[in-house]
Parts: sequence; structure tokens; C-alpha cells
Amino acid sequence: MLSRWIALHEFTFYIIIGTIATAIDWGTFSLCFLKFQWYYQIALVSGYTLAAIFHYIANKIVTFKCTSKELQKQLPLYISVAAVSLVMNMLVMALLVRFIPFPKVILRMATTIIMILPNYLLHKHITFSKKIFSTRLYP
Repeated sequence: MLSRWIALHEFTFYIIIGTIATAIDWGTFSLCFLKFQWYYQIALVSGYTLAAIFHYIANKIVTFKCTSKELQKQLPLYISVAAVSLVMNMLVMALLVRFIPFPKVILRMATTIIMILPNYLLHKHITFSKKIFSTRLYP
């Protein structure tokens, strides 16, 4: 029962932090794409990168309560997971753009929603894995 509560608590914080990161991502994407007329994939990468920096710091401290000081081990894992996730985001977005005649900003929102669960699982089981980083505030 306690482990189920911890998992729900973790996922709730992941969603809250993800919402803030999403605002950073979409805001940057919209600014770059709509205001500066950047190519949509470049705008996507720009927003994603800024959001990823916030996402790492907030999830490490708040969501997964990972107190590991092994930054030289954890940061490359995070960057790898973020890179895989970015490629997945770009593929999903490209497919949506190709097959659904909606504005790209709307399709960017759909892409983000589609990627919530895969991103959570990647970060939970790789970036902030209990097996890799044993220093956590609770079991």
C-alpha cells in the first residue's frame, strides 16, 4: 500500500513539474515558431532543451528525491534519455504534421500529451533508477 502511495505521489509531482516544463517548452516553441518564424523542428528542439534543463533539476530534487551526488554518472544518463525522448518527440511530431492537417502548435501539444507516459517511465527506470542510484529519501 505504501509503495502504491509513493508511486502515485511521485507521478503527481512528475505531472506538476512536467506541466511547468511544458509551459517552458511550448512557450519557447511558440515564440520561436510564430514570432521568429523558425523552422518548426528547430523551434521544437529549442523549447525542448530549455524545458529539459528545468525538468532534470526539478525531478531530481522534488519528484524522485534523488540525493545522489554522482552527477558524472547521472547527467550523461539524463542527456541520453532526453536525446532519445527528443527523437521520439520529433518523430511523433513529424508523423502528426504529415498526416493531420492541424496547426503545428496544436500538433506540438498533442505530441507532448502522447509522450507523457513514455518519458515518465524512461526517467523513473533509467535517469533516477533505484538500481543505479541507491541514495534516495525513501525506499
